[in-house]
Amino acid sequence: MNKQIQAAFQGRLLDEEMLLDRRELMQLCGISEALLVDLVQEGLVRPLGEEPREWRFTGLEFRRLQRALRIHRDLEIDWPSTALALELLDELEALRLRVRCLEQQLGRGCT
Repeated sequence: MNKQIQAAFQGRLLDEEMLLDRRELMQLCGISEALLVDLVQEGLVRPLGEEPREWRFTGLEFRRLQRALRIHRDLEIDWPSTALALELLDELEALRLRVRCLEQQLGRGCT
C-alpha cells in the first residue's frame, strides 16, 4: 500500500468507532497473520470477536499496534517486554491525565 493511501487511511482511523478487519490491519501494519495471532495472545492488541476470522480492531488498537511494533523494532526487545513497555506507557498516560484533572480541580489549570 503506498504512503499516500496509508496516510489517508490513518487519518480516518482517529474515529474510535471505525473498525478494521484482521486483513486490513495486517496490510496496514505489514505483519503476517501468525504474528498478529501471537500479538493478540500476548495481550498487545485486543480485538473485538472471539475467533481470528471474526476479529475487528478499532482505530485505537491500530495505533496501539503501531506503537508496539515501533517499540519492538527500536528497542530490539522481545514481545513480552514490548507488552510490559506498552502497559507502563499506558499507566504513565493515565497518571498524567489524572494529574491534569486534579490540577484543574485545584484551580491551577493545565500546564
